[in-house]
Amino acid sequence: LPESLQWIKRVTVGLLIDQEGFRSVHPSFRFVGYSARSRWLDPQDGVVDGGVAEFMPKKRQTFHFHYALFDGLPILRRVTVNDDESHDYIS
Repeated sequence: LPESLQWIKRVTVGLLIDQEGFRSVHPSFRFVGYSARSRWLDPQDGVVDGGVAEFMPKKRQTFHFHYALFDGLPILRRVTVNDDESHDYIS
């Protein structure tokens, strides 16, 4: 991990996912690794500086959502970093 990215070791990413305004789940992810090698998917551009930070769930969880023809799908409502809800990372 480059020296300039040492702060990322303390980052926790949280998600808020719900279905039709209820059945909400709040999985959290912690930093587990960094790879300086990354692949750029745009064939027009060449090399991209940077890497990929890898996050894993803090604990293994299973979430159950209802599925029916007319039920709404689960929606990602919010992404938080270190439990700080003052920033909007979705809009």
